[in-house]
Amino acid sequence: MSLLLDDLPPCVGCGRCCRLVVELTAGTDDVPAHMVVEYGGGRFMDQRGDGACVALDLATKSCTIYDRRPQTCRTFKRGGALCRQTVAGQFGQFSASAVLTP
Repeated sequence: MSLLLDDLPPCVGCGRCCRLVVELTAGTDDVPAHMVVEYGGGRFMDQRGDGACVALDLATKSCTIYDRRPQTCRTFKRGGALCRQTVAGQFGQFSASAVLTP
């Protein structure tokens, strides 16, 4: 493991990024329909009342639809700026542009 990532929890068992708002991309994302909510003309991963993604297994903090997870989740980089902000407790919108920003 890189020394630059030693200050972060491992991805599996963390689940903090699974509390961000994830907008789905038409034609790219194929998540189960019962996990999708529409708001303001957009499609998003649904969230529980505590803000956790409905695909997050609360016991293991792992994704229950890992093989079908949205592209935004696939692109998320451990140790990137958004990861560090999320671990620090600064939640926000989670979109492809936010994931790719250094």
